Amino acid sequence: MARHDQVISVYPELEKRFDLSYAVKAGNTLYLAGLVAADDRFNLVGAGDMEAQIRCIYARLQKVLGAAGASLLNVVSETNYTTDSPALTKAAWVRAEIYRNAGAAMPVATGVHVPSLTLAGAMLEVHATAVLDG
Repeated sequence: MARHDQVISVYPELEKRFDLSYAVKAGNTLYLAGLVAADDRFNLVGAGDMEAQIRCIYARLQKVLGAAGASLLNVVSETNYTTDSPALTKAAWVRAEIYRNAGAAMPVATGVHVPSLTLAGAMLEVHATAVLDG
């Protein structure tokens, strides 16, 4: 059976620059690219500050989800890649607060410690999957 994917374009300049899609809808599943703490031009936000990076990442995540007609309520799974596990553990409350404020259940999550991420200075990359209504 042929796939009938729908690419959700959110950051056209970055998508072209890096040859990627930030989100692809296949059936009722939304697959999202990993997100780091970056502005719309892919400049680092929150250097050395895990809390600031988490807030930036989840703001970007909500923007991508919104472009697909979804929200944090739809997120079912995350893989969190970090270069600083102790800092992530200490700032985990920020993520929990963001989900709680959205009225969303915490998704399943896996944490992976890595030596570095694509964007220099990034301490966290979040890769999420969401299930859409309908």
